[in-house]
Parts: sequence; structure tokens; C-alpha cells
Amino acid sequence: MPAVKVLARGWILEVDTDALLETPLGTPVWVAINGLNSLTFSNSKNDAETTTFDDEGWETHMVASRGRELSVEGFYLVDPIDGTRDMGQETVEQVGDEIGPASLASFRLTSPASKVKTFVSSVNVGDIGGGNDDPTSWGAELTISGKVTSVII
Repeated sequence: MPAVKVLARGWILEVDTDALLETPLGTPVWVAINGLNSLTFSNSKNDAETTTFDDEGWETHMVASRGRELSVEGFYLVDPIDGTRDMGQETVEQVGDEIGPASLASFRLTSPASKVKTFVSSVNVGDIGGGNDDPTSWGAELTISGKVTSVII
């Protein structure tokens, strides 16, 4: 079958609601982060300068390290009756308040073709708000710590 375009809405982002360091060998408890309408996976790299006189004025380098980040945006979700928050959003916010080892959580990103990537990430929760006629916005920057891993589920 030929490759086809996929809609961004087909991706599923989940967070492990069990603290990363409490049960490092335990089974993750994955919960979807709902209310998303945008996600962007970005890459960065740091180069090591390797230029010598032998390069006759041409700069040379090699990649010394790489980084990944996942930006997500959407809408703030809350039950209007009892105030219960979307568990995925609430977990992301809790991780975003932590410092030290507790500031890292496990995430799972599943493609529309069911290809799964897992990673450990810190969180910076974005601005929450909006104007008079707007639904309340919600978002986060997930800065990945270490390598992204492909898994089979």
C-alpha cells in the first residue's frame, strides 16, 4: 500500500500517572492527555567545532548532542459539576510544578499507524487563558530527557 498523509488529530499522547521514580520497574499507568488540537515534535542539535589549519579555512564540525521537544496545545478541560480536571492535563501540570527527579515523567506518543514512541520529559506548562469569546487555552512544552525509544505494544 502506498504511503498516505495522516491527520495530526490521529496522534495520541499519554502520560504515566505513576511517579517515575516510585516504581521504576513497575507497569506504567498510561492516561491520555485530552483536549489537544495541536502537537509539534521538534529537534535540536549541538555541534562540536573540529576545524583545523588543515581544513584551509573551511569550518568543520560533528554533532555532539541532540535534543527533542514536544509542544502541545489545546483547551483546558474541567467537569463543570464537580470541578474534576482531565486526568492527563492535571498530571502534566503536577509534573510541571516539580523540581529535581520528580520533575520528570514518562510519556507515550502513538501515531495513527499505531507506532509508539516513549520518552522521559520535564514539563513547562504554557499560558492558560483566553478572551471574552474564547474557550480557555491549555498547553505545555515537553523537554525530552535522553533518547526517544520506539516500542511495540
